[in-house]
Parts: sequence; structure tokens; C-alpha cells
Amino acid sequence: MSLRAVTRPLIVFAILACGAQAPRAADLLDVSSFMMPPRQSWAKIGDSQNPDVVVTEKLADKGGLGFRILHVRTAVKGRKQAAIDLAKSKIVETGDILLSFRPLWDRTLAYAHMQLGVSHSGIAFIVSDGNDEMVMTLESPISYSSPLNAPEHYSDLDAIHIIRPNLSDPQKVNLGKWAKLILSRPEKFDFYSDYSLPMYKRGNPGVSSPVDEILYLAKISTGASNASFASYCSEFVWSLLGLRNCDPTSFSAACIKPIFQTSDGMLTGIVPGLQNGSGFVQGPETAVRRGGFEPTEGTTILTTKVFVDVLSDPSELAGRMSAGHRKVAEDNRENMKLLNGFYASGEPAPLAQAINQSVANNVSPTSFLIRSNAGMDGFHYVGTVVFDR
Repeated sequence: MSLRAVTRPLIVFAILACGAQAPRAADLLDVSSFMMPPRQSWAKIGDSQNPDVVVTEKLADKGGLGFRILHVRTAVKGRKQAAIDLAKSKIVETGDILLSFRPLWDRTLAYAHMQLGVSHSGIAFIVSDGNDEMVMTLESPISYSSPLNAPEHYSDLDAIHIIRPNLSDPQKVNLGKWAKLILSRPEKFDFYSDYSLPMYKRGNPGVSSPVDEILYLAKISTGASNASFASYCSEFVWSLLGLRNCDPTSFSAACIKPIFQTSDGMLTGIVPGLQNGSGFVQGPETAVRRGGFEPTEGTTILTTKVFVDVLSDPSELAGRMSAGHRKVAEDNRENMKLLNGFYASGEPAPLAQAINQSVANNVSPTSFLIRSNAGMDGFHYVGTVVFDR
């Protein structure tokens, strides 16, 4: 493959519409193995403390990949009772990252495969509700923040991945304080729809780096700034987690620490051979490599099942993906072909370097799952909530 083929800007790799989607399949988690988290990435958890949340496993036919499924009653989907049931299970914890998972993206378009079927991210908090505890989410759009019952999102969502960052109890307390502040000023938090343009590149005064976004969030949350925090879902979650060491009642910028850097190879492009890292288009590769597939077999999966468009009929895609996601996939079709060639040609470092020159530091919802898949920065897969009981 010629390096001259690298002509199209690739910053749109991070684009993910943080929103609504399509109906469920008959067997919801009957998906390709590359969409399954590696078993070695799974968090250790206790038994469910709630009989209405049943834990089972669904493993791939081959390789160390699979799902830990948290079965919840279909009747509670899109209702506060789902949040109560999950809190009672004692499996979900404050600070867990919730990723909206769209199994129907499997066997569709290369871009959807690359994103591992993930369309949105939020962060969970365990809060008291009278005599009950429940899972409350904090998200961008801020209107999605809810006990799993925001009608514009959770009413049609059948599966939710739970990814756990490594947080101490004091850090969870701090995040809870920030969440309360943010929810007390919802008018200051807007949704930003251009996912290829991270906040530090928008010309906001004083926001010229990813870390500046975290400080910006703190100032707006505490009322030190009267500006608005306009973000897409994943950069909002990433920014909030950067405040985990900070108590808002005694805030100092010195306490800011990104949950992971966006400039260390993880989110700035491709890492050939996954050498000490994993690029933000490499979610499928981290799954098959850490899932135990032989290199040649893994490459075959990447070039014949991942970075290929399986469906081309718009009428079939309409039942599986939103119009916005289909448009992004169409815009990235040539980029997907380029990535296919990258793997087919043995992941040449010069090609990776050429691709990476046009990629901006960014965070997509899939970034958190990739971190877990790759065994980086203390992220672990907890399980997948499925409303099918």
C-alpha cells in the first residue's frame, strides 16, 4: 500500500452520535466475537444481591472472549425501577462508565464494527431515593441524566456495557459532589454535536489543550465561570473523571489528573502491533489479540469481518442504525478501506505514522472499552445489562 493513499483527514474517527437507535434483535448478544470483551479484562465482582438481576455468561465459540450478562426484566426498561434493581444488585458502583451498546451494528458497516457497537457514554452514581438506592446517570446531553429512564435514549436501549475505572472511595465521593453541582446548574451544560472537533480546538478562551477542558468544567460547575460547557458525551465523561481527586468545596487546579492522557498513543492514531498501547481505531484488534487468536487468524478477522461493509442495502441498514450514524459511516468508507489495507499489509509502521499525522487528540465512547480491552490504566469490563427477562 502506498503512503500516498493517506489523503483523507482521519479526525472523524472519533465521531460517535451520542443518541437514539434501533430495535433489538431476537438473540440480542449473538454478535461477532470481536465485539466481545476479552475475559482477562473482566472485573472481579460479587454475586448479585437482587434476584431481579441475574448474572450469566455468554462466551464466544473460540478465543477468550465473551459477555458477562446482567439480565434485567424487560418490563423495567426505560423506567426508574431498572435503576433501583441494578443498585440493589450491588454490582454497579459510583463512577462506573455506562456505554450504550448496539448489537444490531454487528455485520453492518466497517465504521460501526470499528466502534464495537458503542454509541454513547455516561457515568453512574449510586444515590438514595427514599428507602431505596438507585443508579443515577450524568451525561451529555444533560437531559439524558436520569435513573435510566430518559425517554429519548433509554426507552429503546436494550444493552449497556459497564466499564469500571480504578477509583478509591474518596474519589467516588468527590465525583458525587461534582455531579450534584452540575445537576444544580443544568442550563450551563450543552450538547455539542460535532464529534470530530474536541473542545480544545473550538477557540474557547483558556481552553487550548485537553487538560484545559477539565479545569473549564470545574470553573463552570462551581460558578467561577458563567460560560457554558458544551461537550459531546465522551469528552464530558473524560473531563468529569479528571476531577476525581478534587473536592469542589476546596478546589485547586493542582488536583486535576486526567483518567488517561489523550496524547500517549491511545487516542492519537494507530499503534503498530499494539506495542505498549492501543490506538483509538484498534478496539477490534485489542479484542482478538487479547482474546487469544493467533496473529494470522486475527488479521483475517480484521480484514474480512471488521473493516468491511457487510450490508449495503439502505433499507436493511435503516432498521439497524440511525441516519446520523449511517452518514458518518459513509463519510469514513475510504478510511475503513485504508485501515483494512494497513492490517492486510502487516501493520507497517510508516503507514501508521502517516495516518497518525492527521489525527487529533480526542475521546470517543469506545475509548473506555478499548482501554479495558487493552488492559490499560486500570479499566475493567464489569458486564452488560440486557433487558430480556
